[in-house]
Amino acid sequence: MMPWFAIPANPSAAHGLGREAAMAVDRARAQVGGLLGWPAAGVVFTSGASESNATVMSRGRWAVTAVEHPSVRLWGAVTLPVDAQGVLSFDALDAAEGVDGVSVMYGNNETGVVQPVQEVIQRARSRGLRVHVDAAQCPGRLDLAELAGADFVTLSSHKIGGPAGVGALCVPRGGDAAPLIRGASQERGWRAGTHNVLGIVGFGAAAEVVAGEPRVSPALRDALEAGLVALGGEVASEGAPRLPQTSCVAFAGVLAPDLVAALDLAGIAASAGSACASGAARPSAVLAAMGFAGSGVRFSLGCGTTEAEVLAVVRAVERCLPALRENG
Repeated sequence: MMPWFAIPANPSAAHGLGREAAMAVDRARAQVGGLLGWPAAGVVFTSGASESNATVMSRGRWAVTAVEHPSVRLWGAVTLPVDAQGVLSFDALDAAEGVDGVSVMYGNNETGVVQPVQEVIQRARSRGLRVHVDAAQCPGRLDLAELAGADFVTLSSHKIGGPAGVGALCVPRGGDAAPLIRGASQERGWRAGTHNVLGIVGFGAAAEVVAGEPRVSPALRDALEAGLVALGGEVASEGAPRLPQTSCVAFAGVLAPDLVAALDLAGIAASAGSACASGAARPSAVLAAMGFAGSGVRFSLGCGTTEAEVLAVVRAVERCLPALRENG
């Protein structure tokens, strides 16, 4: 990205710097397409996964699972229920009527649950439905060959180590553009607006790094969960296939935001799987759809996470719990 800090060039410009910027964007397009093994021409750059999702969802009527990201769930014409593990109901999918397509998240951002996307694709296509897959959490973690046959795939830069504020909507078979952001004709009419060259170049570089076999092992996640379960934690969706880097854990009598705040003071960054409104803790929509009663904390691991860090998290939680339970 460094050279582009000094070159504020617009890839749409006809001058030499503009052409250089356009070449950099096209190279990144090929790098991102390479993640999926899809043609570069099918990669549309956006401001992030939420915009990519909304661009698709604004086209027609969609059946969506009850555990989708809000940028998908709030657009759904039909909501598909999930079981207690967070896996979608195929009976509900087969029975969905009055929709043009189905949208499913490959790996859930809150619980890590991996949906059987290839079976979803096959069932939907047998009915002539389009398929959108939100795969923002998945490069470097899951086999992206499972996305073969999808009509739209959402990717995110910062989820794979690239800069924030850039994402992609991958459209392998082309199709008529129906942009959410309208104006000029950038991105072949799919998305108006001057390109974020810096971000796009960084996204492409990150995509090249994580392309190929999954790089994150579930071993450290399992070790973390074993330590937290020993402290009385309950793992959401423990019985389902899950992303190797994501754990959602609840502790009886402890509100997730309180534990997140205590861990933050200990130098550990975790996320609440629940939100507070009007002073009362409410389960997230994802956990509520599963019937999970706990107030979940999400722990996310990365390629650089070590055994020592996992142990430090477990010890920190152990130190925090007594006071939180007493106050709760």
